[in-house]
Amino acid sequence: MSIAVLIPAAGSGTRFGGEIPKQFLPLAGRPLLLHTVERFLLDENVARVVVAVAEPLLASVKQTPGDRVSFVAGGATRQQSVMRALEAAGEDVEIIAVHDAVRPFFRTSTFAAIVALAREHGAALPAVPLTDTIHMVGDDFTIQQTLDRSVLAAAQTPQVFRAPILRDILDRAMREGIEGTDEVSLAVRYGYTVKVVVGDRTNIKITNAEDMEIAESWLKETAE
Repeated sequence: MSIAVLIPAAGSGTRFGGEIPKQFLPLAGRPLLLHTVERFLLDENVARVVVAVAEPLLASVKQTPGDRVSFVAGGATRQQSVMRALEAAGEDVEIIAVHDAVRPFFRTSTFAAIVALAREHGAALPAVPLTDTIHMVGDDFTIQQTLDRSVLAAAQTPQVFRAPILRDILDRAMREGIEGTDEVSLAVRYGYTVKVVVGDRTNIKITNAEDMEIAESWLKETAE
């Protein structure tokens, strides 16, 4: 079984602040993105990792951490970047994972479980149950509705698909002008079964400076 991993990393990271996109900020002295890529390279079934970066940065990232890693120019949106990475991944992979560039702490055991489910059912992702009460808030900042958190879960990545399914949903979304918030939302839209693995709360998406401080602390604890 061969696996390709697609990492859309062409975003500007504006929510983090600063001139450098967050995926390239140093974490323990090395780019955050590199930590994410290297975690996938621990799996011998991963045939290739394709990273989509902003076109102006393409020349500066040509030095890759291994012959299984390649870089392509990303698009204006996450979905466009995933499509460009998919085109570069080739036709000879059975399973394709899509992963956020700024989630370097996913467990390899969780990834293996998601791959197994996707291979059997078509698609799978990690998600964590919600522990806080969730309210819908109106434009006037008043509570409109309280949702049943027992049936809600927060999606994480990697999100994994049989290759033909990912190609199908992205192609259909492109033709219909649909931009999904993630790939699983497109799979559900087009009628595919998606299985869920309970995710890890350490699989954080590094979005702001506080998240980076937490990540630095975790890496320091691991090294000691």
